[in-house]
Amino acid sequence: MKLAVLGLGNMGSALAHCLLKAGHDVSVWNRTSEKAEVFAEAGATICSSPDDAVAVSDFVIICIKGHKETVELVNGLSVALKGKTICDMSTGDTSDADRVVAILERQGAGYMLGMINAYPSGIGGDETTILTVGSAGTWDRYGSIIKELGGKSARVGEKPAALAALFAGLFTVRQGFMFGMIYGALVCQKAGIPMQVYADQLPATIKLVNDYHDLFARTVPTEDYDNAEASLKVYALAQEDALKTFQSVNAPAEFIRLMHDRTRAAWNEGYGDKQLTSLVQHMADT
Repeated sequence: MKLAVLGLGNMGSALAHCLLKAGHDVSVWNRTSEKAEVFAEAGATICSSPDDAVAVSDFVIICIKGHKETVELVNGLSVALKGKTICDMSTGDTSDADRVVAILERQGAGYMLGMINAYPSGIGGDETTILTVGSAGTWDRYGSIIKELGGKSARVGEKPAALAALFAGLFTVRQGFMFGMIYGALVCQKAGIPMQVYADQLPATIKLVNDYHDLFARTVPTEDYDNAEASLKVYALAQEDALKTFQSVNAPAEFIRLMHDRTRAAWNEGYGDKQLTSLVQHMADT
């Protein structure tokens, strides 16, 4: 099986190095040729154009700026794509991903889109996850390659929207956690608490995140929101206290207000005795 990696930025380089280390036959191309030359010593075939790399490969990984750039790259190819599989590891929204897929399907190529949940240093790790969507049969043929790049990788569907939604959802979780720490720092700073004291207390709070995950995993997939140990209205009252504290020290309160308003609205509509996670159901039905 012949592989190619197009785009050798930090992530593309990590992908190429991992595949070469695993003993694969890998061709590489980069818009700036100097970045590609360093892979010659590792055994890669250096290609002067995307056409050259695609022509000699069965499975082509594209890792450039975004899906829009992938569309331009694929539209600029003169080599036939029929029978090949193109795996776009770039980023973009659903409409851009749909365009990539439509172009590849018109040209008779298989497609795979991948979302890498790791820094470049994590590529090849047993715990690293690359989530993919792809046309029928692509995971059966090339899933083992993806799992060499990330040991916990998986196929999550066929439609590009599935991947874009997963990216948005998981990104929101990570950013929500970071913004929580940032807003928490602001209210403590306004109250005169040294930032080191605040930072030192975060590990104990972070341990509760596992409990939150357990609650979420136990209740949301099954839609079983009854028998709450700590009900939604308990959280709403605590959020109200926190909101008042933010306001009293003149700290930015947008984040805690959003949580409070969503929770209070659900309480007002009869969700007060349910699990906090019932907000998923409440907001979906609103």
